[in-house]
Amino acid sequence: MGLFEKREPCAICGGKVKALLPWTVDGRLVCNNCYGQVDLPGGTAENMSFEEFRQYLAFRKENAMLKNRFQVSLEVDFGWFDTKFLIDTHNCLLCMDKNLDKTIFEGRHIKSFVIREDASPLFEGSAAGLICHNSSVADWAMAVAPQINQYRLQREMQDYLNRGYNNNSSTPYIDIPEPFKEFIVEIQFEHPYWTFFSADMNGPEFNNSAPDINNYLSCYRQDVQLMKQFATALRDIAFPNAPIQQDTPTSQAAAYYGGNTPATGGDTVEEIRRFKALMDQGIITEEEFAAKKTQLLGI
Repeated sequence: MGLFEKREPCAICGGKVKALLPWTVDGRLVCNNCYGQVDLPGGTAENMSFEEFRQYLAFRKENAMLKNRFQVSLEVDFGWFDTKFLIDTHNCLLCMDKNLDKTIFEGRHIKSFVIREDASPLFEGSAAGLICHNSSVADWAMAVAPQINQYRLQREMQDYLNRGYNNNSSTPYIDIPEPFKEFIVEIQFEHPYWTFFSADMNGPEFNNSAPDINNYLSCYRQDVQLMKQFATALRDIAFPNAPIQQDTPTSQAAAYYGGNTPATGGDTVEEIRRFKALMDQGIITEEEFAAKKTQLLGI
């Protein structure tokens, strides 16, 4: 068929089919309007028969009616492409689109779900209950806190000792990788057209140029609180009578960081400043000051 030859109308609605690269299902032409209603896992529509596709569009038309009674209880943004989870806990509905134009799932369609920090489960939900796992982030914070405090003390001491002098030295940099890169949600469905859906969201980032473990933990706790609200809402619409179980702390760090944050080392800086003043007054030597500073910094 030539570029300017008249095309057959849409096999579904009889509408006009686009001239360039038209949609086809089972070898039959379909217009943009009909094909634009497709919300299926990749490749599914291409493998449908024409009758199966027609039945799917009938399902989408009926499914779209749920939009009229959708009452948004919680919104959670995920992923690079702004996947937005909308949950209606009153009517037990879920949709992965901010405009509710994609498939709307009923809670009964959810078989199970998991929210992970990379490969480590944080929340797992099924008919057996919602399990809230402990994270390893607290252990990571406990492990890197001494290194971060040492870096910050060295930087503060450098700033203090160079005060009043022109110093163009570059800012020190500390390379500490985050304990995980992203939150990942995976949902298993028992649904005529969907069996699985996943999305990811970046975890908090650690500022290696100006490290602050307390700031990182504060951002992390906010993210975890949102993930907990998300997991609880999924449990409410899918398994409303299922119990919620909390793992017991598996480490001293997990218990410790339940209500505390690492020390900043401010007292050590004050001690170093006191000994610097003693050196300036000639009470102690430069070598004695250097030895004391090394001792206080733990280097």
